[in-house]
Amino acid sequence: MGTGGPMSKLDSCPCTGANLPRYVQPILLALLAREPMYGYSLIQTMSDLNLFSGGTPDVTGIYRKLREMERSGVLATKTENSAIGPSRKIYSVTELGMQCIERWQSSLASSVEHLESVIAFIRETGKCSAPEKVIRLNMAPAPACSCRNSCDPDFAAFVQTVKKRGLAGLPARKEDILRLLAVDPDSAEAAELGRQARDVATRVSGNAATIWAAIGVDCVPCTMNCSFCAFGDKWGVITRPHEWSQEEIVKEVKHFVDDGAAWIILRTTEHYGEERLRVLMRQVSTMLPEGCILVANTSQLSLDALTSLKETGVQGIYHALRLGEGRDTPFVAEKRRKALARIPRAGLVLAHLVEPLGIEHSNEEIAACFMAAQAAGAGVCGVMARNNVPGTPFEKSPTLPDKRLAQVAAVTRLCGGLKMPWICVHPPVPQALAWGANVVVVETGAVPRDSEEAHTEWKNFTIADARKLLAAQGYSVHKTVY
Repeated sequence: MGTGGPMSKLDSCPCTGANLPRYVQPILLALLAREPMYGYSLIQTMSDLNLFSGGTPDVTGIYRKLREMERSGVLATKTENSAIGPSRKIYSVTELGMQCIERWQSSLASSVEHLESVIAFIRETGKCSAPEKVIRLNMAPAPACSCRNSCDPDFAAFVQTVKKRGLAGLPARKEDILRLLAVDPDSAEAAELGRQARDVATRVSGNAATIWAAIGVDCVPCTMNCSFCAFGDKWGVITRPHEWSQEEIVKEVKHFVDDGAAWIILRTTEHYGEERLRVLMRQVSTMLPEGCILVANTSQLSLDALTSLKETGVQGIYHALRLGEGRDTPFVAEKRRKALARIPRAGLVLAHLVEPLGIEHSNEEIAACFMAAQAAGAGVCGVMARNNVPGTPFEKSPTLPDKRLAQVAAVTRLCGGLKMPWICVHPPVPQALAWGANVVVVETGAVPRDSEEAHTEWKNFTIADARKLLAAQGYSVHKTVY
């Protein structure tokens, strides 16, 4: 008679899941679509992902799969000579490979839906010993079992419909956004929204998260006098111009890159000047490792100016149609929309958050802001709360509750779906990360949401702090984005 426990008889049974597919091909395609890599680097990257049930990828099997994919035409290779060793084969995704990725997305979504149906059927036996855990294909924490959820079933079904549209790459409908925003942030419905949004984050980003580092290069009293901005000349909060030297900027960029920032954002006012900005960006771009994204956050630019900025090494632009545009700012909303549309046309990634969010903003305003980002082709979205700076017109306004910030983050995640894999929340509220946001920001320098310039990390929030927050929500922090 054997000495093993009762479960030893099932060790070779299919119920162990040992024979479930590992989905190596779509993982390889997704990684190589982000950036071409040689085999060793690719395997190292795969080893860092939480996609192999705690194990490591089979090296021999990976190389065999790469050869198969090259023969089938979904991958292309080129040989790169190395000064310190043998030449290396660099793998990249072909046009056929991109079509393959799209088909994988559809096939995997269908498979997950089938598995969820099977799991739900099994649970109906009442013998599930751990109903709070949903079995997923190596996915991060999934929604709690519906049998314990007091959410309105009609709302839960509606959330699934919105989720499927987003994962299919379809644009969100205004009526759907408004219904999601209308639920009480403390309700079971909001919790269901958050759970499903977190699941979308897992599906579209591979459970990856990333950290941005923003440097405020200059602060100048500004005659635009936006009601929420500390730089407004009328408010008297900032009384003298100040800007960082190139040496200070370079030192801070190196510090952030060494700490693991995936995006370096240089924020300048219109007073800095386009030519000076190009010179600065060209210098900073030479410092960045491959895969680290250089982003400009500056005034509205023409298509020619954007194209020139791209030539310096800039890959993304942060720009937004702000909440209250034309009311709390002197800017014309339609001109802002046109400025947004120019950014993708110039071949740059558009990052556009719903901001600056306060308690007075209506669901209609929030929906319009998100839809402006969507219409402009933003690849990055999310939400930023307004910081009510003393001395500005909003200084006595109540602080936005964290749950409301998290709810809006969840809505941008669910509605952004496949088109917006990166959802940022600022400030970095843990609840928002639990509800699908996977990008946080570390800042220094001139911050238009504060009366004082930051000489170290703003509010003492460091990249190490950001990494801990993201890891606590089950994310794997990446140093590259696209």
